[in-house]
Amino acid sequence: MLFGTVKVGEIPRVIAAIDGENTKEKLFKARELKVDLIEARIDLLKEINEETIENFLDIIADFGFYCVATIRPIWEGGKCTLPEEKRFNLFSKLINHPSVAAIDIELRATEIIKRVVTLTSGSGKKTIISYHDFQKTPEKKSLTEIFSKAKSLSADIVKCAFKANSYRDIAAVSSTIMEIEIPKIFMLMGEKGSISRLDSFIFGSLLSYTFLDKAVAPGQIEAKELINLLIRFYPEYRKRKFLTLKGEL
Repeated sequence: MLFGTVKVGEIPRVIAAIDGENTKEKLFKARELKVDLIEARIDLLKEINEETIENFLDIIADFGFYCVATIRPIWEGGKCTLPEEKRFNLFSKLINHPSVAAIDIELRATEIIKRVVTLTSGSGKKTIISYHDFQKTPEKKSLTEIFSKAKSLSADIVKCAFKANSYRDIAAVSSTIMEIEIPKIFMLMGEKGSISRLDSFIFGSLLSYTFLDKAVAPGQIEAKELINLLIRFYPEYRKRKFLTLKGEL
């Protein structure tokens, strides 16, 4: 599967969340570390309007990155307080930006999700349908229902993030998700869940989310540290990073 020109699914891939503060400085660092993709957190911009969004995405494009764009609402752990219709209008504008490889829309965004998916698929971009629970992990039945519902809405990828209250939570979620034959991104949040930022690839996750300045979700591992861990534990990733840094890829 391609996000722009970035192929996911064969080796671990890293995506760094970027807000509107010190954007160029963060992107310089991301480029230096050979981060694969950017998560454009539109909801974290100081002002959210068509002009600020376009400028933000233009800078990402200028640095040569493709991004996953999201306007995360406050009821799903983000900062956006706009009515859903206004949020949809912003999605409809940013979908066609050349830096945007995928749109992340929440499974519970029932008012706009079908329209966002239709627009995104029509543009040839990928749709990530996401689900977050900042309190707990679901039971197996609930977890499979989340994936089934997202798939029925034509998700290209299903993304799940749950709060791990124990290491047993990590084992249960990971083993269940591994059995689901749907392209996925998943992570466990919180201090105990941090290990999933590293080992979720073993269970089929396509991306690991990171940060360059301050974490935007509980349990994230800073970009340089995460990349060094991936280099240590994944030989295929280590080979790719070595070749890239040598200018051979």
